[in-house]
Amino acid sequence: MMIKVKITKMDWGLLKVFLSKKIDGKHLIEAGVFTCEPGKSLESHTHEGCDEYCWVSKGVGNFEIEGKNFVVKEGEVIKIPKDIVHMSYPIGDQPFTSFFIVCP
Repeated sequence: MMIKVKITKMDWGLLKVFLSKKIDGKHLIEAGVFTCEPGKSLESHTHEGCDEYCWVSKGVGNFEIEGKNFVVKEGEVIKIPKDIVHMSYPIGDQPFTSFFIVCP
């Protein structure tokens, strides 16, 4: 079965979401891929009641989680705990791409 991918051009780059489903009337399960361009950053945000896992497939990204910085390189995974303010941006002059999944 083919899945429709929602592609959205953002100020910071490109967002491709292939799963976005609300469960139990509260929590959102979401999965996709984002590419953040050099000199740009994803806005600070949280995921209510859900953890987020990001696998960097290309480039190097800085993930700021509750004011602490974590450098994540190609092939590495970072877990962002539920309800925690976070944002990310590429390090250097190349974009970075990450697969993500948000789930309770």
